[in-house]
Amino acid sequence: MTAEPAPVPDAPPRGALTLVPPPPDLAPALVGFVRRIDPGCGGVVRLLPEIRSSLQVHAADPYRVREQAPEAEWRQVPRVSLWGPRHAWGWGWARRDVSAFAVGLTPAGLAALTGAPAPGLVNQVRPAAAVHPTLAALDAGADEPFEGWIARAADILRAVFAARPVLPDPLVASLPILATGDGDAAARAAAVCGLSQRQHRRLFHRLHGASPKAYQRLLRVDRMIRSLHDAPWEADAWAGAPIPYADQPHAIREFRALTGLTPRAYVRAKRSGDATLRSVSGDPSAPPAP
Repeated sequence: MTAEPAPVPDAPPRGALTLVPPPPDLAPALVGFVRRIDPGCGGVVRLLPEIRSSLQVHAADPYRVREQAPEAEWRQVPRVSLWGPRHAWGWGWARRDVSAFAVGLTPAGLAALTGAPAPGLVNQVRPAAAVHPTLAALDAGADEPFEGWIARAADILRAVFAARPVLPDPLVASLPILATGDGDAAARAAAVCGLSQRQHRRLFHRLHGASPKAYQRLLRVDRMIRSLHDAPWEADAWAGAPIPYADQPHAIREFRALTGLTPRAYVRAKRSGDATLRSVSGDPSAPPAP
């Protein structure tokens, strides 16, 4: 996205999710700036897969996460944190209120920021300051105007990326093929990048933390999530093309395998007007300790 940031409200209504595109100079590194204000939404939620990484600030109640295994332990999320790509569903929890600021990162932005291959960051949440000390300055109070935080965050990130330049993404042409193609999509995705399938697979795994075929599954389910939500706050970049499942049973199986839910259960969970895309109210057997 290369459009100039649009004006945004300083105080979105309850349950609001707002996405603002990055300025052109940061577009290679950032997907956009996000604000969520959701008082009274606390409790356990199922966190669905999220193929993008992000920097997040939890400005209200502390947030905790837990993997899906029953024996997994709840972990405190750092107030200012780097979230790697989430390729498996898990659990999240806030006591009562969620008020968050976030910056979505492109694969190239994540690579420049961390200097590390994506596989080591999959399903990980780390203190942002451990990635770069300057990122601690992204912290914000719940009452900080979103527009002001965007300007401040953009300056912070410009300084970081000046020292850690963002290299061109050599695989960007792969994504439309993986999102909309079937059959030999992985082979065609490699060809459009001028790479052999082996070269493409190795580089793709480094940048995305998954093989092209595994990422294709995640990407298709992500598109399906958006199509099932009555008012998705993020548009599907390939909305004009069908999601290439063989048939409805195949789509249901894939959705359930990656989210732990059926599509019908997801739709039912969103009937209350919940604006989130990738979190669904849930009740695992062991809620977090006080």
